[in-house]
Amino acid sequence: MKKILPFLLAFSTIGAMAQGVDDVLRLSNQNALYGTARYVSLGGAFGALGADFTSLSNNPAGLGVYRSSEFTITPSLKNRVDNTNYIGSKYSDSRTRFMFDNIGLVTSFKTLKEEETGLVMINLGLGYNRIKDFYSETTATGANDNYSILDFFASMANGNNWSNMTEASDWDPYRQSNAPWEAIMAWNTFLVDTLTGSDIQYQSPLFVGDGVYQDQSISSEGGIGEYTFSAGANFSNKFYAGATIGLQNVYYKQTIYYAESAYEDNVVSANLFRSMNYNQSLLVEGNGVNFKLGLIYRPTTELRLGLAAHTPTFYNLDEKYSATMSSDFNVGTSSTETPINVYDYTIETPYKLIGSVAYTFGKIGLISADYEYLDYTSMRFGKGGDGYRFKNENQTIKNTFTNAHNVRVGAEVWIGQLALRGGYAYFGSPYNDDLDLSSSATNAFSGGFGLRMDNFFLDWAYQRIMYGDTYIPFVTANEIIERDVNQNRFMLTIGFKF
Repeated sequence: MKKILPFLLAFSTIGAMAQGVDDVLRLSNQNALYGTARYVSLGGAFGALGADFTSLSNNPAGLGVYRSSEFTITPSLKNRVDNTNYIGSKYSDSRTRFMFDNIGLVTSFKTLKEEETGLVMINLGLGYNRIKDFYSETTATGANDNYSILDFFASMANGNNWSNMTEASDWDPYRQSNAPWEAIMAWNTFLVDTLTGSDIQYQSPLFVGDGVYQDQSISSEGGIGEYTFSAGANFSNKFYAGATIGLQNVYYKQTIYYAESAYEDNVVSANLFRSMNYNQSLLVEGNGVNFKLGLIYRPTTELRLGLAAHTPTFYNLDEKYSATMSSDFNVGTSSTETPINVYDYTIETPYKLIGSVAYTFGKIGLISADYEYLDYTSMRFGKGGDGYRFKNENQTIKNTFTNAHNVRVGAEVWIGQLALRGGYAYFGSPYNDDLDLSSSATNAFSGGFGLRMDNFFLDWAYQRIMYGDTYIPFVTANEIIERDVNQNRFMLTIGFKF
């Protein structure tokens, strides 16, 4: 079921793009698979299998399963298509990019024992796994006969004296007044005006019944990469243990373009309004750290059981926000821009628990499954650089989100040196079902093949991710935007054993 998602891509309401629940969810939500091609083609169900570099970011006990040293690199090609429907108007946007999902080195050390009992192997891993990719392009257009963003600007301006919002050589309303930045920009571009006889009540230049064409485009880029430092051990080829320190790097850039233009028959009316543009730019950069522990147990030669626990990732983030606004009337044009708002704060993502089971059929193949639990209510803001404690935001997180249950399954069949693979992953919605705020669950289908040749191997994978959600173009909009996302990825892992 698709439900309204108002936080995502919403316009700010308190003078700058304030931190909201979408900021912490962006770094916490688990709705995609990244890593080696074999990992992705098996649907990410690798918690009990191991001997794959992505194990270091999933269940680090998989590092203990390695019997030799290995180097891998995984380039990939991603295509994402966003289809929107806004007031009956449909639009499709596509974005394709090339990236690297994985590069890693595992060194394996065999203990000096003739019998393989006790501590058999000690393995070390070092490298990079992509955790998230933020690249997307979403556009929605429609004709709205009943409501304009200018009405929203007027409501934001209400209660603020016009003199406090007027830009002057000796007065910076963005820094020196408490008025919302949207209201200040709208006032200085003549998109709102005071009611007759009032200095604190405002109206838009549109009359009742004046319709506008609305156009919004949201462009995002960046991602989260994790640099892993891991150690794993093999005890008697039955019990494997591992630990990973993950150092994450965050880069997120979002540009929101919003425009309205009047119907032609309204331009000649007394309001004189032709069009307006509102552009917002957000840049978030930072670093995070987490710790992972994992165990794998083989009660029989064929059966493997896995368990992993991830601590929250603790992020330190720096955010920069700015906006511009322009207007076009019959009598002329005007524009304004905000200063750059800089803010630093901390975020804590949910902890994660993973249970896994796998069954191998000798040299014929295997089946595997992972269950993953995340409690999104445990997400939280730490504190801002100015000492702000985010009490209201953290309470909103607890009221808005719930725990999520993710399931991954995969199978592999070997035909000589050739492996055929398939997988499926289900990522539950993080939103509380009692609220009309949920996006739909995410479904990921994958498949691929692998080829082993002595000390060299190639793995290829294809993945298709599908989900849908709805959001609003601005905070008080009366219409929703329905969005369906389809993402296709092609991956190739090149590996060497030595």
